[in-house]
Amino acid sequence: MMTIVAITHQQTIPSGETDLWRAVLAMALRDAKRLLKKVEHNPKHWNEQLFRQDVIHLCRWFRSRSRHPGSFRFICEVVELDPEQALNRVEVHFLQHMVLPRWKPEPKEEKKEKTVMKTEMNPTLSELRSMPIGELAELSPEQLANLQQQAAKAVESAKLTKEFLEGVISRRYADKADLLRKEAGKDFGTVRFIDGDVQVTAELPKRPHWDQKRLSDLFDRIRKAGEDPNEYMDVDYKVPESKFKAWPSQIRSAFEGARTVKAGKPTFKLSVKDEQEIAA
Repeated sequence: MMTIVAITHQQTIPSGETDLWRAVLAMALRDAKRLLKKVEHNPKHWNEQLFRQDVIHLCRWFRSRSRHPGSFRFICEVVELDPEQALNRVEVHFLQHMVLPRWKPEPKEEKKEKTVMKTEMNPTLSELRSMPIGELAELSPEQLANLQQQAAKAVESAKLTKEFLEGVISRRYADKADLLRKEAGKDFGTVRFIDGDVQVTAELPKRPHWDQKRLSDLFDRIRKAGEDPNEYMDVDYKVPESKFKAWPSQIRSAFEGARTVKAGKPTFKLSVKDEQEIAA
């Protein structure tokens, strides 16, 4: 692992958050090492679009001049590293070995020449929105599968980033929000306060949980007392499909009049077959 010279500037960041950002930096370094090992074992990865995108995004993150929270330079300062010296070390150990060669489509058989022409230019998610839907529908199955994989990866990445950021924000403001709720004499609800030029709205919703058995008993007691229990509670009857299918036919027939089957949202998952499967 590379050695990075520390700076003397002392950051006013809680130790817990410092450990968190240090872990983020370590993860980025592991990603760089993993990418290099991958092409060392198989240089063909240089010609894979998703691999090339990972390399581009990682290099941009390390070389960015931004000091916004989450950036390489921001993290270096938080964990007391000199950003310039740290970047030089990263360049020597990783980035100088991650120069992308010119992308070259692999040659295909003559009978697949038409498919090759279509797949030479795989669209990216950023290009997706600018393309007419009719043109998108005419893409090859391989291109559509590639786009679906890109979208799934982007969604997962965005979800992890959102959860990570929410954890950071919660760590910063949770104690302040709890204190304001106590001062207001409430355990749940919304409080607002100002931090610099930002208004922070902290919500802690109340989510009651009802004991279903006791509610059922109360429903019967209200009805036996001569009152309408529906005035006090909402009742939603459900039959799990697995139980319905397991019933004897005479019981199912009694329930079928109350059952309506509607179609859900259709989904399609595209998976590119490997060469052995295609040959078979």
